[in-house]
Amino acid sequence: MSTPQASAQPHDGSPKVVALIVFVLAALASGTYVWTLEQRNTASERMRMEAMASDHAHDIQTTMERALSATYSIAAMVRQGKGHVPDFEGVAAEMLPWYPGVAILGLSPGGVIRRVAPLEGNEKSIGFNQLTDPKQGREARMARDTGKLTLAGPLKLVQGGLGAVGRLPIFLDDADGKPVFWGLTYAVIRFPQALTNVRLHQMAENGIAYSLWRINPDTGVRETIAGSETVPPSPVERSLTVPNGQWTLSVAPVRGWGDTSGLILKSAIALVFSLMLAYASKLLVKLKAHERGQESLIAQRTLEIAASQNKLKATLEAIPDVMLEMGLDGTYHDYHAPRSNTSFPPAEFFLGKKVTDVLPPDAARAVMAALQEANEQGHSEGREFALETSKGNYWFEISLTRKQGTTNGETRFIVLSRNVTQRKSSEEEINKLAFYDPLTNLPNRRLMVDRLRQALAISSRSGFIGALQFIDLDNFKTLNDTQGHDMGDLLLQQVAKRLTACMRQGDTVARLGGDEFVVMIEELSENREEAAAQAEMIGEKILAAISVPYKLAGLDYQITPSIGITLYSDHQQSTDELLKQADLAMYQSKSAGRNTLRFFDPAMQAVITTRVKMENDIRQGILKGEFVLYYQPQINREGRTVGAEVLLRWPHPIRGMVSPAEFIPLAEDTGLILPLGNWVLETACTQLALWAKNTHMQHLTLAVNVSARQFRQPDFVEYVLDLISYTGVDPKRLKLELTESLLVNDIEETTLKMTALKARGVGFSLDDFGTGYSSLSYLKRLPLDQLKIDQSFVRDLMTDPNDAAIALAVITLGHALGLTVIAEGVETQAQRDHLHSQGCDAYQGYLLGRPMPLQDFESRLLAL
Repeated sequence: MSTPQASAQPHDGSPKVVALIVFVLAALASGTYVWTLEQRNTASERMRMEAMASDHAHDIQTTMERALSATYSIAAMVRQGKGHVPDFEGVAAEMLPWYPGVAILGLSPGGVIRRVAPLEGNEKSIGFNQLTDPKQGREARMARDTGKLTLAGPLKLVQGGLGAVGRLPIFLDDADGKPVFWGLTYAVIRFPQALTNVRLHQMAENGIAYSLWRINPDTGVRETIAGSETVPPSPVERSLTVPNGQWTLSVAPVRGWGDTSGLILKSAIALVFSLMLAYASKLLVKLKAHERGQESLIAQRTLEIAASQNKLKATLEAIPDVMLEMGLDGTYHDYHAPRSNTSFPPAEFFLGKKVTDVLPPDAARAVMAALQEANEQGHSEGREFALETSKGNYWFEISLTRKQGTTNGETRFIVLSRNVTQRKSSEEEINKLAFYDPLTNLPNRRLMVDRLRQALAISSRSGFIGALQFIDLDNFKTLNDTQGHDMGDLLLQQVAKRLTACMRQGDTVARLGGDEFVVMIEELSENREEAAAQAEMIGEKILAAISVPYKLAGLDYQITPSIGITLYSDHQQSTDELLKQADLAMYQSKSAGRNTLRFFDPAMQAVITTRVKMENDIRQGILKGEFVLYYQPQINREGRTVGAEVLLRWPHPIRGMVSPAEFIPLAEDTGLILPLGNWVLETACTQLALWAKNTHMQHLTLAVNVSARQFRQPDFVEYVLDLISYTGVDPKRLKLELTESLLVNDIEETTLKMTALKARGVGFSLDDFGTGYSSLSYLKRLPLDQLKIDQSFVRDLMTDPNDAAIALAVITLGHALGLTVIAEGVETQAQRDHLHSQGCDAYQGYLLGRPMPLQDFESRLLAL
């Protein structure tokens, strides 16, 4: 006779099969969910790496193109000189600082290195034949045969370290006008110096491995150009094109893709969940198989079930997601949230209510759409919605699975809701880095160009005209140089706020970089004149807003803008073209005196083209020695020639005699005034040294105009003293003419430099006195020798009482300060007699002698 215990024993096969099935299904479901989450996280990380790789690859390519562009400048010099570059080393030495990473520039006529800068440390390269070299000859011959720029490298440099060599062939026309290979110009680029501005090291500091490499075209071997200590695992790669080759940038997290420890933990939780669920299913099947009368067995199994439920509850608590059971109509039937999840309200907030009762409309629509999709397809994943709660703003992502069978005839769904606020914040941060300027939080060039394309399309459809305004801050570099970049950054942030305050909602204010801003104003008017008037009104508003003084960390500072405006209405116009037009208009504002605005005019393009041509002619003129000095006599009260002022003249071989009013301002703007000014000083000192050997001329002095940019060079004093020592000239015969505008800026530095030169005997004359912001306070501090009455006062001396009074005041003031006074622009005898009667010490002008070549000046002296 069997006992109740024995009769209640179920078949062993059935519970095990059920448990196995439940385990497999639970494992598949949880494993799929864990895998999906991991794949999504990995995909997000790859997107971030791809954006980073693209940006750095673009920066590397731009850096290499800029470095290699030095070869085009050198090639242009060779072609311009028809194969002769007399001052190559000097010009190349001045060019090197403008091309970061370029260590050496050289010329190889016929492929053999003959000229190199800097020469020091590179003497052994002279005579090296680049075409026959077994290692680099291939790229050199390729440049010669294809006529294109080639790049060899990476390779170990003779000077030490890793680098690359860019070679550009030069072809000169022979007697028949056919191009003939002259030789090569080359630039040696040193790594990692050339990549400093790309900031690759910041990726390594942020836990990102990188490698910049190429495949050697001859050996097929991968060559590393730059890289972190760790090799990127399974990297994201971006290619960049260099001459006759391609480089690749590989980027990957040092720790690898995905969160391995997190994946293991999630998988373990899923496995435990599946085991617990299978075990509970097994127990339930066994309990159903037992007879109800066996209370002890039921109690035992009940305890086991309770234990399993406790384990299951603990497992659910370990899952960070909120689990809900919902009906197709949006009713909440069950709810579970781990204690650690504080972003969800308590269960009573949901249970028995519909989604439209507890969620805002947008979020409710997202949930109902997911329920409908899960009802049709069995599941739904990836729906996101935002919630504003008392604890903050959150983003959630929901995944739904339709339950098998129905409950009371109603379809139910299991919903997992995950807080993805952190991930969304990361995505927003990536987007912000890609499209916004980090200093001002304004749109950057990329976002502005995208919005401009959209605005062009809208303008084309609507017929309304828009405006693009290019804004550049006047003399912003002065603030950075004198107060530091931190002050400059504070100013840029305040300017950004003022620009934004001037705009309507929907208009765009962007920062292109440095002190350049762009304002895009949409849909002004259908009438072009009205649109221009509205754009001008907004521009005037910007001028006024930016010109209000700023408070910069206790410093009161004022700055003005120059604004260029162009209108747009046709989607056929390109964004680059519009930006170029606004930029040209801005430079027109600069030329008009700054703190103003100008509209784009096609004539501007011709002006800019002429300016560029003139700048190139000046460079060539310096190299070819086209500039000459003219000498205008300076006569004392007794009528004796005591010296001359040297004046720069340019007899251009095609243009003829070019006025200094044309080329001097351009030389100032482009920095070419430095080599020009140095040449004038060197020529004047050399001439004084020659006159010192002639008894008829050894008493003469020479007055040389010194530009503000030249005088402010840090080594100006050392340069002049070295020049005096080198030429052997008597410094008392050299007189430097300075302008008022130079003196009033940085008076302390100016005084120190003048005092140092004065101590060696160099004299100083104040040119154009009274035409600027004259101040008696600096006159008594500066070691001046002479005041010069400007010709604007001398011209109407006999007819304008005011000019006569000013001339007398200058003479009186100069003598009171112990200075001599010279008048320029003396053209009539009456003017000279009047100045003579007032006590003027010396004269200069057409009456006494026009500016003349050296030979004529010396002949005039000998004839007296």
